[in-house]
Amino acid sequence: MSPRIYKASELTKANILQKAIELFNESGTASISMNALAESLKMSAGNLQYHYRNKEEVIRAILEVMFQEFDVIYQPAQGQFTLDTLRQLMRLNFGIIWKYRFFYREFAALLRNDKVLAKRFREIQEYRVTEQENLIKQLAGEGVVRSDLHPEELHKVVLIGWVLGNTWLSYAESMGQKINETALTEAVEIMVQHYKPYLEAA
Repeated sequence: MSPRIYKASELTKANILQKAIELFNESGTASISMNALAESLKMSAGNLQYHYRNKEEVIRAILEVMFQEFDVIYQPAQGQFTLDTLRQLMRLNFGIIWKYRFFYREFAALLRNDKVLAKRFREIQEYRVTEQENLIKQLAGEGVVRSDLHPEELHKVVLIGWVLGNTWLSYAESMGQKINETALTEAVEIMVQHYKPYLEAA
C-alpha cells in the first residue's frame, strides 16, 4: 500500500491540534484563546477560524484524535495474556492520558460547558466499556480470566477500572504528586492490582 498523501489542509489541522494540546497541557483551556493559539501558530485568527470556528471545535477534534489513539490499545488479545501484558496495556493507556492530560484534568467542566462534547464523550465511554467487557469475555473463554463472573459483576469490574483510569491523574496532582516515570509506574500497578484478582493463569 502506498503511503497516504496528506492534503495541506489536513496537515494544517493536525498542526493546529498539536499546538493546542501543548498549550492546553501547559496552561489549561481557559487561559488559551483562539487569538493566542493563532499567534503561537504564526497564523492569522481568520485563517485559524477557517479550520476551527472556536475553541469548542478544537477540543472536540482533539477528543476524536485521542479516541483513535486508544483504538490501538484495546484490540482482541493476541497470544498468551499475562500480568506483563496487562502492565504493557496499562502503560500505553496512561501514556495517552498523560499526552492529553488537560482533558483529564478538566473534563468535568469541559463536558458541562459543551453539550456536543458531552454527548460524544458519553458515546465513547459506552463504546470503550463494552469493548473492554468483550476483551475480558474473550480472555475468560481462553482460561485467562475467571469464567464465573456474572455479566453484572464483569460490567462493574470494567467500570471501576475505567473510572480509576480517568480520574487517577487529577487525584495524583491534587495530592501534590509530581507526574513522572515513577508516578506512571505506580498508576500502572494500581490498575494491575484492580484486575489481578480476576486473572486465572496470569
